Amino acid sequence: MTNAIIIGAKSPEGLGLVSFLAAYPSNQLVVDVSKISKLVGMANSSSGSADAPPKDNVSSSPLGKIALQYQILAAQNKQFSGCLFGDSVSAGLGNTLGNDTFNFGLNGLSTISLLEQLKSLIPTKVKCEKAIIAIGGNDAWYGISDELFSKNLQEAIALVRTMGNKEIFLIPAFYSTVAPSSDPTVSAPNSRVEQINALINKVAEIEKLPVAAGVAPLYENNVLKENLSSDGDHLNAEGLKIYRQALLQILEK
Repeated sequence: MTNAIIIGAKSPEGLGLVSFLAAYPSNQLVVDVSKISKLVGMANSSSGSADAPPKDNVSSSPLGKIALQYQILAAQNKQFSGCLFGDSVSAGLGNTLGNDTFNFGLNGLSTISLLEQLKSLIPTKVKCEKAIIAIGGNDAWYGISDELFSKNLQEAIALVRTMGNKEIFLIPAFYSTVAPSSDPTVSAPNSRVEQINALINKVAEIEKLPVAAGVAPLYENNVLKENLSSDGDHLNAEGLKIYRQALLQILEK
């Protein structure tokens, strides 16, 4: 990796993501998407004041652009048995779903930035035999309207269908524990997440897509179980184990 940095720095464009990957001495570069996503989250958090309402700036933040650029390069002309599109909860899984899969999860992702992500990925001619879309929690937090969320989700499904997949699965938006649900600076109210999930079910019915039920053990009465979360809003190791198993059941069918 050190040689790649030195060679990349000597390129006419200087050291950057493209020159680094071009000089990397292997055809495969394993990058923990969850680590990139955490950096994206840090950039998003520092770009606004604590009093400002949360907003989707995944695609405009510097680290968000780097993460997306990496995905574009890594997905170029590739074919995967499974692709996961989601927010920080999905990104927390890293690349643990199998060698023939790709985790496109990004911290802070909503249907707004999901559309921008998909529009950037489609020209790479990436193919996904099965696609899983796990979105909605940030839409609830950002205050995106019912109409816009449903419209964006249907448009995202249409874009994913151009990736040559045989099946698409939807994952309900993730609930938080009680405390974050009551703090608008941390998470969306669970009542709003419940409304988003009703919209996901409605879109799934229109698009004739299944909504996976495997994440149900994470919750009790539409509230994330305290023992499955690291901070009340994200999953800890045990919670990620349940989520991962639900995704593997989809991918292995």
